[in-house]
Amino acid sequence: MSNSTSNNVWNDIADFFDQLGSLGSTDQVNAFFQLYWYVWLILSIGVVALIVVNILICCYFRHHKKLNEIDEKTGEKRLYNKDWGVTKPTQSVFVPIERNQQDGIDNPLMIDDYDDSKFAVEALMSHNQYRIQHGAAPLQSNEYLNRAASDWARELAKINQLKHSPDQWRRYNGSVLGENLAYFIGPTLKGDRLTEMWYREVKRHDFTNDLQENSLHFSQLVWKSTREVGFGRCQTQDKKQW
Repeated sequence: MSNSTSNNVWNDIADFFDQLGSLGSTDQVNAFFQLYWYVWLILSIGVVALIVVNILICCYFRHHKKLNEIDEKTGEKRLYNKDWGVTKPTQSVFVPIERNQQDGIDNPLMIDDYDDSKFAVEALMSHNQYRIQHGAAPLQSNEYLNRAASDWARELAKINQLKHSPDQWRRYNGSVLGENLAYFIGPTLKGDRLTEMWYREVKRHDFTNDLQENSLHFSQLVWKSTREVGFGRCQTQDKKQW
């Protein structure tokens, strides 16, 4: 088989030179070599383009792999590595602000009647129900984080402004923790409804991509590496809740 193939190759080469030798005029020779070099030019351009495409693909996947590696310091994907030019998204402009339709109805359930611990338990249970749907492990309540969240909620009520806490406020065990905020006007906001407000962003979340600015609260809620969580709230006399 190999001898037959080798003979065929040599025969093709011999036929090529026989045809080349049979060219009778200069014009025929020029036309032949013009066509010959044109074909090789097209093939060369195709090879160069293929090499460039493969290099770009390799660079993309190398870059994507680097971004999705786990940072030893934070325990999360290295999505915000400044060396790769990825800007960390902010949540400030996507904080849910909701006014209840029953604002005009007096609700005897005031904030003192609704225990903070009950609020935290309801929020935790609701979080874990949604996390199970997305294959994320259930969260554990952390009392220190509960107090920190409650303290910041009271700060927001004092300044009457919704903004994220500074990094030093959220620093815990060497890492800066994530944070979801919400602002609500109306009857007492319970833990399950608070969770549902954040989870609504699933409708505009693209599961083929990483973090997206229009669904950061949803991402925070079902973030798989999260293990502990804390909830806090504060209500003012005019039924504003933080």
